Amino acid sequence: MFRSLRFQLFAGLMVILLGAGLTITISTREQMREALIGAETRAARNVLGQIELQVSNRYRELLAEKLRIVNERRDALEHMGAVTVAAAEAHDRLSDRGQASRAEARALTLDFVNAVSPGGSVQALAMTREGRVLAHSDGSQKGRDLSAQPDIKGRPLPVAVQEDIAIHGHAYILFDDSAVDAGEDGEDDGARDGRRFAYFREVPELDLIIGVSDRIGDVERYVETGVAATVEVLAETLAQVRVVDTGFVFILDDELNAVTPPADWAAPLMRERDPVSGTPIPELLAAAARGDDPATLRYALPGAQAPIEMQAYVSYFRPLGWYVVSTVPSAEVNRPANALTRQQGVIFAMVLGVALMLAWLFALKLTGPLQRLTGYARQLPGQDFTRSDGAQGALDRLADTRSEVGGLARAFRFMEGELRENIRVLLDTTRDKERIESELNIARDIQRGLLPKIFPPFPDNPQIDLHASLTPARHVGGDLFDFYFLDDHRLLFAVGDVADKGVPSALFMAITKTLVKSASGQETDPALMMRRVNEALSADNPRAMFVTLFIGILDIRSGEVDYVNAGQNPPILLSTDGHADLVRPISGPPAGVMEGVVYDRLKLRLASGDNLVVYTDGVTEAMNDDNAEYGTGRLLALLQRLRGQRATRLVDGVLEDVRRHSDGALQSDDLTLLCLTWHDTSPRE
Repeated sequence: MFRSLRFQLFAGLMVILLGAGLTITISTREQMREALIGAETRAARNVLGQIELQVSNRYRELLAEKLRIVNERRDALEHMGAVTVAAAEAHDRLSDRGQASRAEARALTLDFVNAVSPGGSVQALAMTREGRVLAHSDGSQKGRDLSAQPDIKGRPLPVAVQEDIAIHGHAYILFDDSAVDAGEDGEDDGARDGRRFAYFREVPELDLIIGVSDRIGDVERYVETGVAATVEVLAETLAQVRVVDTGFVFILDDELNAVTPPADWAAPLMRERDPVSGTPIPELLAAAARGDDPATLRYALPGAQAPIEMQAYVSYFRPLGWYVVSTVPSAEVNRPANALTRQQGVIFAMVLGVALMLAWLFALKLTGPLQRLTGYARQLPGQDFTRSDGAQGALDRLADTRSEVGGLARAFRFMEGELRENIRVLLDTTRDKERIESELNIARDIQRGLLPKIFPPFPDNPQIDLHASLTPARHVGGDLFDFYFLDDHRLLFAVGDVADKGVPSALFMAITKTLVKSASGQETDPALMMRRVNEALSADNPRAMFVTLFIGILDIRSGEVDYVNAGQNPPILLSTDGHADLVRPISGPPAGVMEGVVYDRLKLRLASGDNLVVYTDGVTEAMNDDNAEYGTGRLLALLQRLRGQRATRLVDGVLEDVRRHSDGALQSDDLTLLCLTWHDTSPRE
């Protein structure tokens, strides 16, 4: 019962109703509480809003005035710098006209800088690129080394000046010169602020950098004075503000010190700790400014019988680092909210009882169609999906409805129809695949029937040890091999590789093998045989297919081999002394590429016991999962290790090593290998 959908729906609706009721009750209580707090504190908040607006306006005025003063001083620095640079350039022109030497012009400029008396905190200087002060309006600074003086970004002053001049043509630099200004007598603390703002320009002709600087502290003292005046006004205003009967408004700074203290009778609050968490009251107020909820303050008034709880709403004025705090008594606000909560609880209990009865009826109505759908789904595994009719009639009444259950019933009916159609298509596809598989198996058997398959092929001829193998990459392949005697003393052997795979290459392979057989009955020269094969394949070749082909004729009396290689991999001659060498010469291009090709007849002689290995590129280009090829070098090394073995062992050893290299990777090309060993059995004199 407890696991049934009906019970779960009922329980779910009950939980939803309970959750909704509790949420509404709690949220209404909180909304009521907040509304009452807002109503009681609206007047105080309006006052606070006016105060914050006045502070913001005054602060913007101070910033605007600060910006104006900075711009005025900046313009003055630029003007004085321009005048000094103009004087230096005038001195340089005296040098250009021959009225003074370059050194004299430089000395005149330095004297000019020394004589500048801008007044106040403004100073002029001339220095080298390395930072050595050559002239200064303050004579005590002459000769000073500024190379280690950092700017506000930490760069050495000369480096910072030259970098900015290279980009902008001039430089504005902020740096702290407190070590020098601290030694000036008769100045107040603000005057001894060593931070300076400097304007620099370069006079490259005289190898000088001209600079004019001023102190920053004068401007900041102006702002500090304005802030102090604003605080005095706020202290007088906030002292008159009251929220309800016992609430008050005050301001704390970033250090949590009172800027404008609370009422005299509540001032000790700032020295108290919260009795629950032990956190100092000022820290609670600062934490409340970082969130949306008010801070709860608990403290005892002088003469009061019980501690008073107040809600403190805090806003943070970032430009001045001020916390503006407004406190509201909790008890006077919570009383109406508690009464409303009790009234809502009674109403909710009545509504919940009626809603649960309706929820049970709704669960019964909703789960009935679902149970019918469940019964239909349980019947599906027993259906014969190869028949066109089924159990869809059971869904017709449900499918006619416009509800989600009706949509689900229509989806079930569509699913059954599609399942029947897919099974029909799958059966047809399976039959077609089985037919194609059967035809390919027949084609494979036919192709294998075209190849020699009895080994050893000439057991009565001790002069020849021959073995060959063909492993197609698919059901049928495009590789071929063949061997037969042309007469009593000459053995023809051939290996080919059609440039494709599958059924087309298998047909082309069969044609090629037939053409070789036919050409060998008309010619005794393998080059002329290859020419006939090429002419026949090239004459009617709409798909431009071709075959790499090796045809060799062994004279079993002498071990001499006449052969032609039409683009096939170089055969390997494995001598009895253990050397494995590639037989490099090529007679011409693959057969079937073009007509009229003349192939060269090539020769080699086998010593008794020598092996001639002919193979297709499926052997050397076999890859593993890392796409690494088997390679000709590995094949040569393996054959050297297998020297002295019979042809069967050589072929099987190579194929086994190729499979070991591939390590289960998909075979990408046909593998064909033919090994021929000649033994000299002629009597020795």
